[in-house]
Amino acid sequence: MNVSAFVSGAAYSISETDRVENAARAMRDHDVGFLPVVDAHKRLTGVITDRDLVIRVMARGRSAARTRVREVMTTGPFATCGLDDDVSIAAERMAAAQVSRIVVLDAAERVAGVLSLSDLAARADAGAYRVLRAVTRREAPH
Repeated sequence: MNVSAFVSGAAYSISETDRVENAARAMRDHDVGFLPVVDAHKRLTGVITDRDLVIRVMARGRSAARTRVREVMTTGPFATCGLDDDVSIAAERMAAAQVSRIVVLDAAERVAGVLSLSDLAARADAGAYRVLRAVTRREAPH
């Protein structure tokens, strides 16, 4: 089964030149905690998470109204997959990178969406267990 079967609707992303407050609003409005960050050509340049907002903005007393996304985003390398990739490839890449989300790119390398562990968990045959084990190893106390 292709990744495209798991990715539907609008591909939410934010521009690297947007202000952090816009990223926070987008996360709230779309009920997500992770946004791909794109350049003017809609190509992936980073990601920003709700955790990035807390640690890199709020905890440091920075202004969400004045701080640009590019100043606090997480930069690559990233685990990515294509819309036409088999979902098992996406699951393998997530497991190898020990991440619970992977950015999905279209044929032109533009952001097409995000595939999450919960998307995989919705279908038992998608490899969610393998990814969950890998992510758990990343988050386990050492």
